[in-house]
Amino acid sequence: MDIDDFMKSTNGPAYQKNESRNGPPLTYVGEKLRYALEQCHDLLQGIESCVPDSLPLPDDYQEGAPISAKQDLLKSPAWASFHYQVTAFVALFNMLGVVKSSKDIERLGQMPEADFKKWLDFIEREGSVLG
Repeated sequence: MDIDDFMKSTNGPAYQKNESRNGPPLTYVGEKLRYALEQCHDLLQGIESCVPDSLPLPDDYQEGAPISAKQDLLKSPAWASFHYQVTAFVALFNMLGVVKSSKDIERLGQMPEADFKKWLDFIEREGSVLG
């Protein structure tokens, strides 16, 4: 067995490409993406703790529609946004291997705020926007 089989990049070859760019520094992009992630995390926490499960559907929806206002109109889009933002954040810092499944995303979304910020600090500290 070759040791190089075990020492592969955490991003994998499908996610790597050499590029040159002009524009805002990637650290600036990472900073703004981090702020968006922190706000989305707060949104998820707020929906879970403050929005009642029995939230009525808006008038535009048919009476007896088989959907839930909290789950289908609030939580699902917020979780999808959080998932895409986490993926973009770890990809920007070349740390895609850190998030392996949707269970990891769920765990991150349910973390207390302080722990989530420590996780974001870890990605920024251990990763690199320069490759």
